[in-house]
Amino acid sequence: MNVLILNEQQNQLQSIEVDIIKSVTGKFDASDIVNMFKDFFFNKMILDVTALNDFDNPTTYKTIAEGINPDKLIFFLQEGSELCTSGFLSCLINIGIYNFTTNLDGAKYLVKKSNTLKDVESILKMAQNAANNQNVQQSSDNENISQEQQTSKENANTLAAVPIGNQPIIVGFQNVTSHAGATSLIYMIKKELNEVYRDGIYAIELDRNDFLSYSDKSMISTTTQEVNNLINKLKNAKIILIDLNDTTLKDLCTTTIYLMEPSTIKLNTLMRKNKSIISTLKDKDVVLNKSLLSSKDISEFEYESNIKVLYNMPPLNDRKRNEVIVDFLKKIRLLNSNTNNNSSGKIFGLFRK
Repeated sequence: MNVLILNEQQNQLQSIEVDIIKSVTGKFDASDIVNMFKDFFFNKMILDVTALNDFDNPTTYKTIAEGINPDKLIFFLQEGSELCTSGFLSCLINIGIYNFTTNLDGAKYLVKKSNTLKDVESILKMAQNAANNQNVQQSSDNENISQEQQTSKENANTLAAVPIGNQPIIVGFQNVTSHAGATSLIYMIKKELNEVYRDGIYAIELDRNDFLSYSDKSMISTTTQEVNNLINKLKNAKIILIDLNDTTLKDLCTTTIYLMEPSTIKLNTLMRKNKSIISTLKDKDVVLNKSLLSSKDISEFEYESNIKVLYNMPPLNDRKRNEVIVDFLKKIRLLNSNTNNNSSGKIFGLFRK
């Protein structure tokens, strides 16, 4: 059974589908929360942070974590607030608090399975990168770099992933398990790349017409026979994302990403169709898509399959920007590690979905 502590987000949290043994509403000091529940038996506490006095002060969370096992705490943050930044979240992580989210699905997930340090360590890296970038900027200011020089420097960083010459980078996406999400993943990746490069980003799907649903002229449906002619016509192309579907045109691509949805039913269905398919992926770039696997689950998957996972991509909302997409693009070097995505340090999609 679980505990709910509510305030400004109570309308949202009251609809959560978990067993609740006790619910309290109002504003409390951190010490009040500890005194109320330190001897109370419960599984998890879902705590609307607006119910805390001084909720933007890390000391508040430290007081609670010292009085109640942090593994039992799930902090429900206001999406888009100043708390949803790598800087603030890294403070929570350093206190030992790993469970935080901005949505009901995330809260439900964390009720069943707590995060570990491994699950949130990417946030620490983001905070460190932000601090390093700030130090670099301050150093640059002290050296009185001219505006023109600074602009050139930023452009060089942003375009570091784009090849020299007229040939674009072509990234293929191949669904290994059925409906592994290549179409929607390409759409989200393209949106993020457009934020950085502005133009020259195209998506192509082969032998299907799913892209028509997006009403985007730079997302093009074509056939296997016509794809080379189409690419030759895209004179300003910097990066082309290709949904390969069932084709065998991997030689067309600079690199190919193999997508697997690691649910039991998807993997079992795959193995029934082709028992040897896993062995062909041994040295490929495999991404687990729409995945809720923990770090431990991934390690077990890699051991049993003898496949090294390139990236573990959680289920994402394609209606909004997701910081995890940026992290993935840096991983495959389509974005420079210093690229600023104009998100002001906000964490869009690193919370459990």
